[in-house]
Amino acid sequence: MKRLILLLIVPVLTLVGCNRDDDFGGNNEIKPVPFTINIKYDASKYPSVADKGVANVTVILKNTATEDQIVGKTDANGELKLDAVLPGSYSVQAELQLKQSEYEQQLGEETSYEIVHFGGFDEKVTINANTSSKLVRIISGNLGDLVIKQYYYAGSDNKLGANFRDQFIEIHNNSDQTIYADGLYLVFLEGNVNSNVTTYTLSNGQYDWSKTAGGGASANTDYVYSNILIKIPGSGNQYPILPGKSIIVAQTAINHKMPFDDINGTGIAIQEPDRTVDLSHADFETYMGDYNISIGKKPFAWDIQNIMVPDMQVAYWSIASNDLILNVNSMLGLGILRATDAEVASWQKVAAPKAPTGTLFLQIPKNYIIDGIDITDKEQKVPKDFPADIDASRTFIVNLLGQAEGTFSGFSVIRKTKEIISGRVVLQDTNNSANDFVTIKANPRGYAQ
Repeated sequence: MKRLILLLIVPVLTLVGCNRDDDFGGNNEIKPVPFTINIKYDASKYPSVADKGVANVTVILKNTATEDQIVGKTDANGELKLDAVLPGSYSVQAELQLKQSEYEQQLGEETSYEIVHFGGFDEKVTINANTSSKLVRIISGNLGDLVIKQYYYAGSDNKLGANFRDQFIEIHNNSDQTIYADGLYLVFLEGNVNSNVTTYTLSNGQYDWSKTAGGGASANTDYVYSNILIKIPGSGNQYPILPGKSIIVAQTAINHKMPFDDINGTGIAIQEPDRTVDLSHADFETYMGDYNISIGKKPFAWDIQNIMVPDMQVAYWSIASNDLILNVNSMLGLGILRATDAEVASWQKVAAPKAPTGTLFLQIPKNYIIDGIDITDKEQKVPKDFPADIDASRTFIVNLLGQAEGTFSGFSVIRKTKEIISGRVVLQDTNNSANDFVTIKANPRGYAQ
């Protein structure tokens, strides 16, 4: 049973609306407790106002077991005071929009954006008789002109469709100017695949990278860590993205609705073409055959090269896979960035804290990230990869009933359409994936309805 409680006037609430026996059974009574959520600005980015509470922040408190939600706004002191909350484990999501004038007045710095979005997120908040409050800090994201539009990581049916061969990423030009894709990087993040707290993790279960990268807390706040970094080719002005248009980066740029022969000449049938997509007209593909041969590895049997589609360039690759297989269990966070070859070469390579003598991953300063999307697993147990200023929350594929969807569904997450200006499509970008993305059947160059 899922319930949504809105606090519209006075942010004080008793959670009601369901018989106690429905949630807990029998006579096992759990007594509600008072709880306060404090919202402040991020201390590192806004030190001058870090001690001041932030008013009018929308707070979503979600019980991770029952999915019940409490929604309210902070008062003038930056507090959302709740006088009765059932004990349990909760996530807290905070959202704020400031107009340009409000931003400049409150933070004492100028911005060129008419609206600035702030977000904060904490996935593991325990509420019981021994805890009375929680501080959540909010931060604004990097608002860029290029955004990730569609992330198709689920793949289609592994028997009737194309398995994971039809995965793709779509990038959209959200500006009113032509932007060249030349030299743009796609980055896939490395992170812990469960939220178990150990000696090598933070309190949310994510790796404590300071144990292998050094640098103290900044190793976890100022950087992201990558197992795959691939680059769009070009000399600088070869591959334009027109205003309101997008580009497709395919794993394999073929029509996956049609049967084909793999690199060994074995025929691959497609029993139900409607389950998959046609990527033969993708803008780029991640063909890995030549790269694998260059490092002494055998090419992947399904990695077919479309000679009419430019190949992505491998800048860094530290996973065992010999193709761009978007692992639906690892839930790779995806970002786009720009950097020079010299900058990429200068970035440190470090081992994961879980295996300090194992595989090395690329340490990337987060200020290079233009846009990022954090995704989660079906049970939502994988910790966040991106800091909150890149993605304030996370998104995931849901089925028609609104439930988290598993693998090989043929579904994709896609960014909502905000508006259409003189025929130019502008997508929603609040730096909060939970707000910005919805689920559709994978549809290259399509839009959310």
